[in-house]
Amino acid sequence: MRTRYVDIDDRMEDLADRLRSDPELAEDFLARYELSWLYHENALEGVVYSSQELATALDGAPVADATFVSSLQEIRNHKAALDVAREEALAKKPKLNLTLVKRLYETLGQGIDGRSEAEFRKDMPLHRAYFHDIAQPARIQPLLQKLLDACETTDFKGAHPIQQAVRLHHGFMQVFPFTENSGRVARLLANLILFHAGYRVPVIVHATDRQRYYESLRLPEAILRDLTMEALDNGLAQAEKLFAELPSRRRKAAR
Repeated sequence: MRTRYVDIDDRMEDLADRLRSDPELAEDFLARYELSWLYHENALEGVVYSSQELATALDGAPVADATFVSSLQEIRNHKAALDVAREEALAKKPKLNLTLVKRLYETLGQGIDGRSEAEFRKDMPLHRAYFHDIAQPARIQPLLQKLLDACETTDFKGAHPIQQAVRLHHGFMQVFPFTENSGRVARLLANLILFHAGYRVPVIVHATDRQRYYESLRLPEAILRDLTMEALDNGLAQAEKLFAELPSRRRKAAR
């Protein structure tokens, strides 16, 4: 396992060096990656946006189609939440606490009825996308606080960033504090940890792995860890392919 961590870390450092050496390409690459992130994050929740819808929402222009207004708000909120995670990751010591959890949730739900204020769920929803066991409402507050307190322990801080991210992600989903957006918040927290560790691309679990992702939450933490590392490996492979093809693309563009 340690060998896999080292391999991912080394490749992530190489990617960071390449992005620093070509700021123009870095900006384009990261923008494209962010679109992919938004697409797959929502697809995991059963919401599929087209590339056109995502691009339209992110360009900030007003939209005449009233049927798209709600989706536009959710996409823009999600982008704002990604920015919050990145912002917090820049801190010397990110605060993985209830204040951050609520901030992420409320950013995702800004301007949306029933989601703009972070309130823990008060029931056990019968119909939901996720089918793993979740905490009873009365246990949400103490279990979530226990999970966040564990992030301050020597054991947690001494673990590899991937282990930290997976531990928080998996534990958060067992609590499942909110009826809506618990999954999105959990994955933002996981990526925040990796961004803080210097990872330049987030973990993106592709929509095609949706069922595997759901199943991993019913199983031991190690299963989600394997899926996380696979997602990181896929993201790095895409970046490496782009950079390998770059000289040829630039020669063609110069003709």
